[in-house]
Amino acid sequence: MLLILIVYVLLFSVTYYMYYPPKYDKSFPWVKFATSLGFILTATYSAVLSRDFQMFYRMLPAFILAASGDLLLGLAHSKHDYYSKEFLSGTGAFLAAHIVFYAALTSIDAPRLVDFVLPVGVMGVIYLISLSKNVRLGRMKIPAIVYSFFVGLLFSKSLMIILYSGRTIPHLLILIGSFLFLTSDIILLFLNYHIAPPKWLAFGNLSTYYAGIILLGLSLYPF
Repeated sequence: MLLILIVYVLLFSVTYYMYYPPKYDKSFPWVKFATSLGFILTATYSAVLSRDFQMFYRMLPAFILAASGDLLLGLAHSKHDYYSKEFLSGTGAFLAAHIVFYAALTSIDAPRLVDFVLPVGVMGVIYLISLSKNVRLGRMKIPAIVYSFFVGLLFSKSLMIILYSGRTIPHLLILIGSFLFLTSDIILLFLNYHIAPPKWLAFGNLSTYYAGIILLGLSLYPF
């Protein structure tokens, strides 16, 4: 596992290094995708060690969707077009990933009406952000608000798991991972649609995302 994590960090470092220089536009999406394969490998190896294949099979489609979304968003980034079909398809893949993750986590804690309260609050936050004169979402405003509901839903379910199923290490990893996932998407909003995004946002987005999703994979590890 240590070797997998080291390679994952190295690939992440290369992904971040290639984010801005235009000479890497063609190769960036594929390096980003290779990094994403790291969290699939981590989840797979963790499941092999724990023998928790039931949860693994529930979560695997979400990891695959996230990796596909990474590739598509990487292609959109290489074109510098955040209204393109690649960006919309990538966002759709991530939306589906969040739904699958939520469905998988309901095997730990059954669906509750309260699960849907926090996501509505997240939608409100995104709406308020969209009103800023420095954030130009354009036709992406409605999709961004809808998408934020499902990002918030994953984090909400992780909170319910802690409250109703106990503070075990896997549950805490799910909580931290889903929170980082949510954080990365909020940062991505500013990174792509702010009129003058500071460069540190790229590191903030990539680091919180890749840290968050690998923690979801590590929640399968036999602690």
